[in-house]
Amino acid sequence: MSVGMTLLLTWRTLRGEVHGTRLHWLITGLILGVASIAAVLHLAHPEHAYNALINLKHAWLSREILGATLYGAMIGLAFLSKGNKGAALLASLFGILLVVVQGMTYAAPAMQAIANGITMMLFFATVWVMGCAATPLLGLKGSNAALRQGIIALMALLIAAPVMWLSGGTIMKMTAQAWLSSPLYLGSLLCCVVGGALSLKRQPMQKAVFALLLVGVVLSRLTFFGDTVSTIVNIGHLY
Repeated sequence: MSVGMTLLLTWRTLRGEVHGTRLHWLITGLILGVASIAAVLHLAHPEHAYNALINLKHAWLSREILGATLYGAMIGLAFLSKGNKGAALLASLFGILLVVVQGMTYAAPAMQAIANGITMMLFFATVWVMGCAATPLLGLKGSNAALRQGIIALMALLIAAPVMWLSGGTIMKMTAQAWLSSPLYLGSLLCCVVGGALSLKRQPMQKAVFALLLVGVVLSRLTFFGDTVSTIVNIGHLY
């Protein structure tokens, strides 16, 4: 969500709609901070999280940690410069690079269904949707057309992915069946549909739309991490 907000802020800054304020960048940085703390706390030994940086040459996870650190530094620069255009562009560039690295980190070879471009596409669709939906947090005018387009793109990916996996191998089919039968997956689609419908109103309830889409994105991530089947599932079985 932080990257989406950064891209939105940069676009509005370049158009002259936002300038000379630190509050927007502070909020964006705080959201990144909360996400970073959550990421560290899910480790078995959070106190040794710094060790993740020692394998930059081979591990995408190490590169993700470095990317998040550099992205945070660019947000800090934008904050200190009161949203300077150059600093905003740097923050957006490093934000995009961070999402690319995350897409590579979680496209694990053992997870055959997502060991491809679908992971990065889902992550960028999430950035798109949450960046547009977060305008109430920043006190900016809503981008409802862009928001609806993002919702459609995200839903298209969420629906197309398991349908394509049904024509794949055993692990892909198992993943498709797990997703399509998951209440979390169905709930994420429902939240997107309702959020998109509310955005069509002449005076959309932006905070309600944001809350629904946030829940939908969280549910889709839980599906992604919890219902995607790994090749290790059949270890020990003849077939």
